[in-house]
Amino acid sequence: MVLIDTSVWIEYLDRVNPSVENDLENLLRTGQVATAGLVVAELRQGCRQSDQVRLVTAALEPLEYLEVDRACWLRAGELASERVGKGFTLEIGDCILAALALRENCEIFTLDRDFERIPGVKLYRPRQN
Repeated sequence: MVLIDTSVWIEYLDRVNPSVENDLENLLRTGQVATAGLVVAELRQGCRQSDQVRLVTAALEPLEYLEVDRACWLRAGELASERVGKGFTLEIGDCILAALALRENCEIFTLDRDFERIPGVKLYRPRQN
């Protein structure tokens, strides 16, 4: 399973990066995509027209949905705190997605390099043909 970060969805939906489009379409086709509430909220926040809302809702509805529980919230805070102790500030949203990915033992497909600073997080690297 691969948890898709908002950064990837934005490029996919805006159709600005053919490589990201192909990679995400392959994951969607093979049923390997998961999402989370934070991603849903961030994408919905960016919708300015009702047709955009319908498109985003339709795209995310059939995907596996990973729910944040109390343990994930605590782990996200721990990850953020650990990085601050090492001189890095991470967005709490990134830490929430990282905590989910760690709990579910799944990869994260992201364009955000901050995830590289979180120990144990497996990043999705598209397979080269």
